[in-house]
Amino acid sequence: MTNKTLPISQIDLSDIDIKERHTVWKESISVVFDSVLKQEDQHKPFNASLTTCHLSSMLLSFASSGQQYFNRDRKLIAKDNLDHFLIQMYTQGSTSGQWGKNNNSTVRSGDIFLLDLNQPIKSLAGDFNCLTLIVPRSMICAKLSEPERQHGRVLPRESILAKLLGEHLKTLYFSSQTLSEDEAGSVAEGVLSLVGSYFNHTLTDENCQKVQSVNRESIRRYIINNLTDYNLTADSIALHFKISRAYLYRLFDTGQGIHQFILEQRLLKAFNQLNNPANHRLRISQIAYDLGFNSESHFSRSFHRAFGMTPSNVRHSVRINHRQEQDNAHIDRHFEKWIVNLR
Repeated sequence: MTNKTLPISQIDLSDIDIKERHTVWKESISVVFDSVLKQEDQHKPFNASLTTCHLSSMLLSFASSGQQYFNRDRKLIAKDNLDHFLIQMYTQGSTSGQWGKNNNSTVRSGDIFLLDLNQPIKSLAGDFNCLTLIVPRSMICAKLSEPERQHGRVLPRESILAKLLGEHLKTLYFSSQTLSEDEAGSVAEGVLSLVGSYFNHTLTDENCQKVQSVNRESIRRYIINNLTDYNLTADSIALHFKISRAYLYRLFDTGQGIHQFILEQRLLKAFNQLNNPANHRLRISQIAYDLGFNSESHFSRSFHRAFGMTPSNVRHSVRINHRQEQDNAHIDRHFEKWIVNLR
């Protein structure tokens, strides 16, 4: 029996009217980033392409495009509900940005860096070519120590680790059209093991606390799976995992704290439910109460602080976006469907 070749999706704007190209591009990648052109570039010719190989449990993309901002704010994080990491290498060009709250850097051609799609991103990329390996959190957490601290971490191109990993990524991409599904899965798993090994190497022994990282990830998943439990509190979590409250607080003291994490995850789930057209008959008050909020007004205030818009605004925008998607025949939805369903 002949092994199946890899599914490949291609987005190419060259046959689309110049005036429509960025609009089509923006919608095509909107599941991950909001693409915005600099004001002085908005009337210049724009072109871009994106080729994506489906590696069963991962995606490998090669993008080529002109200068643009790539933004990922809390609204987009909530809207797409992705729980993936990106491993990126610019083969041409560079990007400068803010990864999370306090990490600002410039990533050069040949550098390799990690991005956590659950954390904010705001960057400006010049004309570029870029390879990106898209990996579900569950897979990378099995390889990577303290994944929540790796957002925006860079392997510099001068290092032997970046050079070796870069060659593996390029070889995987250039071989993808001739690999079978089984071969590609094995090679991709090997590359992911290298990612974990090399990025773990950049953490000092003092900070690389594997046990705490595993505990934190287990608690994080428990919280996400129990957001509708009215009794989900620091006390109940500590009791469930048989740990002290003090230890629980220490596990989350590098981020927003355990109480804020629970609130944020509930708001993200609410946004995701409101953004799903299938829930259009579900009352906003019911969504709020199901997620542990005592009143709709408290929920609405918290929601607006987090996303800069009301729950009603989200529901209204879903109707508009749904109509626009139906009207735009140029969009290739394979990339969007693949990344949303990646597990």
